[in-house]
Amino acid sequence: MKLLGAEELLDAWEAGLNQPPLQRALILLTAALPGTSAEMVGAMTLGERDRRLLRLREDLFGQRLDNMAECPDCGERVEWENRTQDFLAAAEPPAPATESFELQTGGCTLHFRLPTSLDIMAVIDEGGGNNAELTLLSRCVLEARQAERPCDFDDIPQEALQALGSRLGALDPLADLRMELSCPACDHEWVVAFDIAGFLCEEIDHWAGRMLRTVSELAAAFGWSEREILQISPLRRQLYLGMIG
Repeated sequence: MKLLGAEELLDAWEAGLNQPPLQRALILLTAALPGTSAEMVGAMTLGERDRRLLRLREDLFGQRLDNMAECPDCGERVEWENRTQDFLAAAEPPAPATESFELQTGGCTLHFRLPTSLDIMAVIDEGGGNNAELTLLSRCVLEARQAERPCDFDDIPQEALQALGSRLGALDPLADLRMELSCPACDHEWVVAFDIAGFLCEEIDHWAGRMLRTVSELAAAFGWSEREILQISPLRRQLYLGMIG
């Protein structure tokens, strides 16, 4: 994975403006993976995509992750800290999206693959809603048989679909990162999802705002172009800002 410089990261940030986090994350990964098209990045399994996003986050801002959640019981704001390696070490690299798997349950045999970002985008385009999970599963099922006969997705028993959802989570744990939290005010315990795509995009938004202000100040003080300023190392940019101050 390529380490993005300030100019490249700012270009990727600009290209993703007004886009939802999923598309923005794919734009970032495409920039960090030279020779890889946006379609190829979108075809990665969700776990592989998030594994690479965690690596990219390490390269840009380090391992430490500081986040905040609101207690659903009393409304207390709870801060939590984790590290990218905590997530990466807890799961093996996921299987490629081209690999298929078999699940036998309740008299059904299902052949399926792991979901990708392209699947998520298709679900969103179809309106999502209450049927989002079923729509996603339908895209992942390659073949279904019941009593040794082919059957349509709509004929798969609910128990088999629940088993399929559990199997997908077990095969690709990085696709659904979750944290167990405890409220210090009321001792309520709950589980919160961690979306690395949205988290990283928000961090880059803050970084881009600071960087644009830095460019504006240094350009006004020294007459340098944006490109010249972005090519300066972060340390030297800060030193020059200190001189202005």
